[in-house]
Amino acid sequence: MALAVALSKLSTLGTSPIAAIPNVLSESFSRSIGETTIFFMVSLVALQQLIQLPKKAKDLFLLLSQLIPGVLFGSLINAYVSMLKPLIHWHSYALQLLTLLLSILILAIGVVIEVASDLIVMPGEGLPKTIAKTYQLAFPNVKLFCDINMVLVALILSFAFGHPFLGIREGILLATFLTGPLVSLIVYSQNRITKK
Repeated sequence: MALAVALSKLSTLGTSPIAAIPNVLSESFSRSIGETTIFFMVSLVALQQLIQLPKKAKDLFLLLSQLIPGVLFGSLINAYVSMLKPLIHWHSYALQLLTLLLSILILAIGVVIEVASDLIVMPGEGLPKTIAKTYQLAFPNVKLFCDINMVLVALILSFAFGHPFLGIREGILLATFLTGPLVSLIVYSQNRITKK
């Protein structure tokens, strides 16, 4: 999934919703997107704690354990951006779009693997999962709601920091509305293959 974020950032057509806020912070404060992603992941875990108010040590541990993949995620984004940046030179919009679509596919595969593993979730999936569980709502609806709100917050921040629409391009819309259906298609295909 870190590779997906790196590719979407390097496509310069906009990032995925989970990377939208870190991308605006990165560009506004001259920090790496990995650093701002780690900060954002910590913020998402803190928000989950406020929503859930864990009463048991086990629940608190499960929330805090999300920081492990969250920190690793931010670090890997930096590594992938550093590795790929010298290799990527855009000669056409079509290549940028192809890179973006590849990033969306990789992100969808990553989400399927993450959910199927049933281990520690990343804070980006942890927040909608916590909201869905706490308020007894359908996870897919809450996930889309969270993604849209992350894009809106990124948009507001981009204006607040004097960089209107920074990173908010067609790519973020494609990622927002294609990732979920791609995840569903992959899971559906996977289920058909395993039933044969």
